[in-house]
Amino acid sequence: MQLGVRSEELGVNFSDSSFNKQEIFWLASYALGLTTSQLMTRENFSPEEISKINSLIKRRENGEPLQYIMGVADFYGRDFEVGPGVLIPRHDTETLIDAAKKIFSHDSKFNFLDWGTGSGCIAVTLLLEFQNSFAHMLDASPAAFNYAEKNLSRFDVRERAKVISSLNLDERIFDLIISNPPYIPSREIQNLMPEVKDHEPELALDGGEDGMNFYILIFQQAKSILKEGGYLIFEAGDAEQVQKLKTLDKSFIFVNQILDSGNFPRALIFKSR
Repeated sequence: MQLGVRSEELGVNFSDSSFNKQEIFWLASYALGLTTSQLMTRENFSPEEISKINSLIKRRENGEPLQYIMGVADFYGRDFEVGPGVLIPRHDTETLIDAAKKIFSHDSKFNFLDWGTGSGCIAVTLLLEFQNSFAHMLDASPAAFNYAEKNLSRFDVRERAKVISSLNLDERIFDLIISNPPYIPSREIQNLMPEVKDHEPELALDGGEDGMNFYILIFQQAKSILKEGGYLIFEAGDAEQVQKLKTLDKSFIFVNQILDSGNFPRALIFKSR
């Protein structure tokens, strides 16, 4: 795809490996509020339009994630609102939705807890895919609260969910607990790509010394809030975590796993004994 303006006019070096023409096209479309077809037919841009495009390109050059700049991220074929303070949805995390589909049918009625909801992409997607489900969306971050509420309203499922900052429950009310928890070992945070470590919330990344802190916590809490025969679905980060999770708590049976696009067992399903 070609823009009808020379890259040097935008101050862009296409040889810069941190950039590509597709991203510039997306940013230009977003900056000017034009559709793809409208942008492709444009031959000339005013100085003001070039300035708008260039300001977004500079933000991207400085490492700001594309999704934060544009304000949306794709997840399971839908655009979710995102911004600073919430983890950007990843396509690998879509395996959690596929895992839920292995357990429940389209018309199943069930209550679930999305632990560490962030933007709310997991919970909202489940609410849309399972019309008789109800969500509790747990997160300690005010930014997450903001975006979770926005996305509930964006997809018109607000009446089927509660966004909560803590668990004040002493009864088994959930059929499912689902989570993409922080699972990166603390020592590895500084080795992440700059656009991740410098922009995305560390609260949503750091899983403690070996990355297992939140898995252990969720397993423990699940014993008092998950119904007998209820399910846990986790996203895992690496092969070592997968092996640890499969035998971490004898109160739960490992049931199945869903592979991501790289054939890694990304989503793990457990059932309470």
